[in-house]
Amino acid sequence: MIEGEEAASKAWPLTDLNWVCPRCKQTLEKMEFSLDCTSCAESYPMAAGSIPCLLVESDALETMEHKAQKEAVKAMFTSFNRALEHNGVSRFSTFINWGYAEAEDEKEAAGSLPGGVNHQSLRLLQEIMHGVDVQGKDVLEIACGRGGNVRALCKSYGPRTVAGLDLTEANIAFCLAGNRYEQATFCVGDAEELPLPDECCDIVLNIESSDLYPRITRFYDEVFRVLKAGGLFVYADDLDAIKFETGERYLLELGFEMSLVRDISEHALRASDLARGSRLAALGDALGKEDAVWETMGVPGTPIYDDMHSGKRRYKILHLKKKV
Repeated sequence: MIEGEEAASKAWPLTDLNWVCPRCKQTLEKMEFSLDCTSCAESYPMAAGSIPCLLVESDALETMEHKAQKEAVKAMFTSFNRALEHNGVSRFSTFINWGYAEAEDEKEAAGSLPGGVNHQSLRLLQEIMHGVDVQGKDVLEIACGRGGNVRALCKSYGPRTVAGLDLTEANIAFCLAGNRYEQATFCVGDAEELPLPDECCDIVLNIESSDLYPRITRFYDEVFRVLKAGGLFVYADDLDAIKFETGERYLLELGFEMSLVRDISEHALRASDLARGSRLAALGDALGKEDAVWETMGVPGTPIYDDMHSGKRRYKILHLKKKV
């Protein structure tokens, strides 16, 4: 192997959408057990030999409370993965979200696993991506969870590349183990410190996770940074109504133009009602009903479900275009 070929073999990743050092945003080289920054000499481990863990260990602006919140999120979704494995349904459960259902769906009983879990989640993705041209585009999904959206995008939407990033190593391990698409790549990463260069993405997708970010405006800043001019931020979440209003103002001041605002709270609640049986079957007794996962999933009877039902909390789809 000649010198140029050896250097090329260390490039990361295999797709054209390259991960970079989350600290300084410079190039990474793939070594035997790590990804090393060519600029600041920071080294990031490859967990289990194949999982890139691109997390900044120390951040002067991040408080101990912020760090504790992120550790709690990782623990929560690690326990969720463990519960799915325990009940033998892990391979079927590729989504972690509310789902989407129409009024006529209430006339039909909720499906049993595996179809009952993923059908409404795929419906949700369809609604979120409606009108978005993905063909030939570079897409980043922040908080990709167990990879259901990445898989669906690769299968049906024709992107050039899709990068999935998630804070929880167990989620990324599941994604990598089941990935069948050459244009898809995954890493463990932080939404507040994205390991991507400036203006590299055509589309950034984020579904049902931003309420868990200690510094949500830092997340918005990072999305704006990695989007190309004219790129689209496809954003869907269930947030406190006031928090949504504050966030929308911030995004507009940052330099986004709003092209779509759609409230689908009723559809999300309906999907949660219909999916309750499937979720109980998936998680069973392996996850206590007091576990935080139940809260974030919007299971009927939880405070988050009741808040959305009362209007205190809303589920919205936003399409925001980065100004040229």
